[in-house]
Amino acid sequence: MLLFGATALYIVLQFIWWAYLLVRKDREMEALITAFDLRTEGHVRDTFWMVVGEGSVFLLLVLVAMYLTFRAVRRDLELARMQHNFLLAVTHELRTPIAALKLQLQTMKRTGLKAEQQEDLREGALEDVDRLGRLTETLLSAARLEAGRPDLGPVSLDLVALVRAEMDRAARHGARLALRAPAEMPARVDPEAMRMVVGNLLDNALKYGPADGPVDITLDLSDNEVKLAVADRGPGVPASERQAIFGRFHRGGEEETRNTKGTGLGLYLVRRTLEAMGGSVRVGDRPEGGAIFTASFPTS
Repeated sequence: MLLFGATALYIVLQFIWWAYLLVRKDREMEALITAFDLRTEGHVRDTFWMVVGEGSVFLLLVLVAMYLTFRAVRRDLELARMQHNFLLAVTHELRTPIAALKLQLQTMKRTGLKAEQQEDLREGALEDVDRLGRLTETLLSAARLEAGRPDLGPVSLDLVALVRAEMDRAARHGARLALRAPAEMPARVDPEAMRMVVGNLLDNALKYGPADGPVDITLDLSDNEVKLAVADRGPGVPASERQAIFGRFHRGGEEETRNTKGTGLGLYLVRRTLEAMGGSVRVGDRPEGGAIFTASFPTS
């Protein structure tokens, strides 16, 4: 970017210098012509303002082109940085469960293990396989959405039961979750898409909230529109970041120094999936501290 700025400054200065030399040379020629009474002196002023006018327009066009080029270069550099972070994150997300699976299988090959130890190892292996499956589904979902093929198949289901199932999955890892919802809430939505939306919102709240902080989930229905709110006790989301966090690959900061897990696709998939369902998602502040993510979508 510094090289681009230096080049742009050089072009502008060269243009100004060229215009100055052109005007000076024209004045010298006009002085000679006027001395021999070949042209009136007023023509000098006309030529000067012609050079200034045309030069100013050309300089303005050059500056606009440079500004648009600068924006494009900056956007490409930011995308390259996010893609670099994404590749590092995916590599980490793949390496961790694979290494755990390898260790568990190697341990299971040993003789003399008790039945409960073998069962614990099998449970751990299944959890790691599930984690790999969720990551694979995340990548496939992102590819389908980018291609404009969300592949939604709505069916009739109970949203409350679906949300409780996702809460049970998160609770197996020690999460503290509280749900406020009616006994049931019939809707016609794609079950896999809905699980992905709920799961990613819960994972995001648990990821950025304190380890012992509860997550509050609220499910409301009004005028055939569902509102799913997930509130955490984390640091919240700055106003300047509230649009960017729903972008592809956005995680903020550098991947080499990050402590939180993830690929930067979770909230992006939430936004794109809800848009495909005719809904939306937004983030706000929790009065007691933290963030509230609210997903809105029609019941059918």
